[in-house]
Amino acid sequence: MVKKVSRKKSLEKLKNSKKRKKRIKLFGVVILVFIFVFNIETVKTQKKYANSEVYSTENIKVNPEQEIKNETTISQLDINNEEETTKKEDTLESKENTKVKEIIDEYRKNNNLNEGNFAFFYYRPDTEEYYIYNEDTFFTAASTIKVPIAMIYYDKIYNNDLTKDSTFKYKSSHYEAGAGNTASQYKPGNEIKLSFLLEQMIVESDNTATNILKDNLGGEKAYRILIKQYTSKDFPEEFNIDNLTSAGFGLDIIKKIYSNQEKYSELIELMKKSSGGGYLKKDVSCEVAHKYGSFEGYVHDYGICYADTPYIIGVFTKDVDDAENLIAQINKKIMELK
Repeated sequence: MVKKVSRKKSLEKLKNSKKRKKRIKLFGVVILVFIFVFNIETVKTQKKYANSEVYSTENIKVNPEQEIKNETTISQLDINNEEETTKKEDTLESKENTKVKEIIDEYRKNNNLNEGNFAFFYYRPDTEEYYIYNEDTFFTAASTIKVPIAMIYYDKIYNNDLTKDSTFKYKSSHYEAGAGNTASQYKPGNEIKLSFLLEQMIVESDNTATNILKDNLGGEKAYRILIKQYTSKDFPEEFNIDNLTSAGFGLDIIKKIYSNQEKYSELIELMKKSSGGGYLKKDVSCEVAHKYGSFEGYVHDYGICYADTPYIIGVFTKDVDDAENLIAQINKKIMELK
């Protein structure tokens, strides 16, 4: 009995020993395969890097022909960039209307006009041709400021914040001497319709009507801040306090109106009635929507001339002799351009 048990154990040991040997052999084979694959991938990687532009020793060396080619390519890129820049500059210059510039240069020469007493803008919407002289010099705006004030109210009407029948109270503090019918038709304490006030402000240049409208926007500083929405220009702090304008600001105002004629259709009609036949309207055959301003030597006018090809124009002067006729003559010359 003892012998049979011993023999059985011996057989089990032999079997276990064979299993261990098989496992060892299998593990060895796996190791060999892994080493073989690793060596192959290493060789491939080395070949790849050896052939690449980054690691190739041939490319590390200076190749004169390649260097010349690279320099030529860079030079060509520089030339192309310069040509593109020049093309853009030429495009901008080509938008400048040289005929209008010649007219303004002639009037400047003959009337002693300079950056201290004269500014001008012209813009033709269909071709985007323009000419602007002395864009950023500030002038006292006089009544030209009444146009952007009106724009604020027409925006409110357009957005249904107000109606033309909305009313505003006339206070005694609103009274200011000048043209217009507000003070003669109404008494302090009366409620006045917005449509009447807008008409008086634009057509008659009524200062009392203007003061009522400014007051209901929050006063002098408030309305000055509000009208900045119609331009992208940066202005000094003085612009928020004083009644100032510039040719650049005036151009933005009239362009905004022209580009939104549906919204500002009633304002345009009022501007067509403004000033009778003076300023930009004088001696021209086309319809003109404009707003003039005159105060202590500052005489300006700006608007839209509905000629066969409509254009936008503005003239700003300070202490210039016979400025109203000068404005008229300049516009007549420009309207007659072919």
